[in-house]
Amino acid sequence: MAEALARFLVARCESHHAGWRVVRQVVVDSAGDAPWERCARRAVPQVAEDLLALSGEGGRTPLARAQHVAAQRRAEAIARHVDRAAILADLGLEPRVVTAERWQAALSGAVSARSREQVARAVERSLRSSG
Repeated sequence: MAEALARFLVARCESHHAGWRVVRQVVVDSAGDAPWERCARRAVPQVAEDLLALSGEGGRTPLARAQHVAAQRRAEAIARHVDRAAILADLGLEPRVVTAERWQAALSGAVSARSREQVARAVERSLRSSG
């Protein structure tokens, strides 16, 4: 059941998670040619695990929280396939060398944004805090 819900939430990001749509648009605008559907499929098992962990916390898990987890996992999955330098340049950020893990965390954190400017600030903050 967790996997079915995960598939639903991953697909639903496109229509119900504004932050994911902004991050996706940033990637598209940077001339990124990412394997969107393959990455969405690869995010499903991780989202299913996250849902099981959330359900183990007791109480109710709000749909918005579960949807946000799905958006974060989609961003992490797509992070491996995008040109970091192009996205940083497109966002007006200084180029820098960053590990794959830090880049995934930066894009994942950016799904809370509601605009390009907020994505830029979130990515900058995440990469700055990483050292």
